[in-house]
Amino acid sequence: MAASPLRTATRVVVGVVTAAAAAGVVSAAVLLPLPGVTATPSSFTVDPAAAEEVRACPGPLVRLSDDSGQDATAISSVGSADQVATSGDSGLELELSTLASPDDSAGAAAASAPARVALPADAVSSGAVFAAAQSQSVSSGDLVGFAATACGEASDDSWLVAGSTTVGRTSFVSLTNPADVAAVVDVTVFGDTGAVEAPGGRNIDVPARSTRILSLAGLAPDLAAPVVHVEASVGAVVAAVQQSVVRGLEPGGVELVGATAPPATTQTVAGVEISGSSAIAPLLADSGNEDLQPVLRMFVPGDDPASVTVTVAEERTGGASTEYRVGLTPGIVTEFPLEDLPDGTYAVTADSDQPIVMAARTSTVADGASDFAWYPALQTLDETFAVATAPGPTARLHVVNGTGADVVLTVTADDGETQEVTFVPGTRSITLQSSTGYTVTSSEPVAAMVGYLGGGRSSAFALTPPAPPSAPLVVYP
Repeated sequence: MAASPLRTATRVVVGVVTAAAAAGVVSAAVLLPLPGVTATPSSFTVDPAAAEEVRACPGPLVRLSDDSGQDATAISSVGSADQVATSGDSGLELELSTLASPDDSAGAAAASAPARVALPADAVSSGAVFAAAQSQSVSSGDLVGFAATACGEASDDSWLVAGSTTVGRTSFVSLTNPADVAAVVDVTVFGDTGAVEAPGGRNIDVPARSTRILSLAGLAPDLAAPVVHVEASVGAVVAAVQQSVVRGLEPGGVELVGATAPPATTQTVAGVEISGSSAIAPLLADSGNEDLQPVLRMFVPGDDPASVTVTVAEERTGGASTEYRVGLTPGIVTEFPLEDLPDGTYAVTADSDQPIVMAARTSTVADGASDFAWYPALQTLDETFAVATAPGPTARLHVVNGTGADVVLTVTADDGETQEVTFVPGTRSITLQSSTGYTVTSSEPVAAMVGYLGGGRSSAFALTPPAPPSAPLVVYP
């Protein structure tokens, strides 16, 4: 029987209503938020226990050959280094111990061997600061001069901008590991033609609490201007370069140089002493005396050329300032001569469009003696820092104030004597007593170095900030 029109229409209406209802349900499902479950993973934070802060001193100067002048391949120590450490707190005792030096055929006496200096963990937690330094005056055959350096904190990445391995120039790389586990180190040397192929610089084992000493000529012979990159794949080391000079039959000085500041687009060296220039000028005409000329050694670790503006400014109020433009090729060491500078003290700043590393070198000739100094680039220090002045001629603290405003420094010696000094923007210095420790508090962060000059002897070393403490760790079990 055929369906009536009324029943058919009713079915159609019901179908339309049902479809509309279904569509509404779907729309509501889309518009309304769906129920969900959010689970927060369980975790906890671990605050690493404070660890002792450790510095390492490289120990006495070394040479090739033994005491009798024989065995030209042996490395042997000469004399002893004087070491000074300070915590700025007479009631706080630093932990001192000696380090092994297996490459030293002479076997340095325990009193002057490479040293480990540690600030106890509880003192680190309380915010104590400390510093250590060493110096040595030597006059033994061809090794004559004065060298001072800060005792450094171990790092897994260091740049050494110093040294030479040309005729009459002897250089060593020291790698000091003050930790209780062995380190494995790669040493890469760059020169004026790029990286030097040196298989002997790979996978160098540095035992725990030991110093390894390498002849730089064994890695890169006949290199006038090396830059050395020290990378630790395991552990960390304190890296330094010892350089000595003999010109003909005349000793030309010795220096011990720590790591320079890491690659950056702005680098500054301070306390650069130009001294005895009237005595040096006529000597520059003789072959073999080229390195009496003051220079700025620069290197671009990256892949792109660098355009650098070098500013040389006298370290005094109203002093002259000169600006130069220099182009640097990546991977190639460049030496820029600091010519025609009258005797005085200078700061040298390099502003680059690519990260660079750098250091400056000057020589001094006076009182029948010749010596030279290397000035590593500086890093900004914490507002409270310590200074140790090892024995030496006329120690001075050179301070770089880059804040654009006056900075007040309070300098307190270990014996309690205090002086307050206001430093205007730029670089200024104050005289320190040698063989003394100081605690310095600055109203704003500054950079600083210690320099020595007098009697034909010179040396310098940068002050470096401690590594940051370990950050808390979030652990997800």
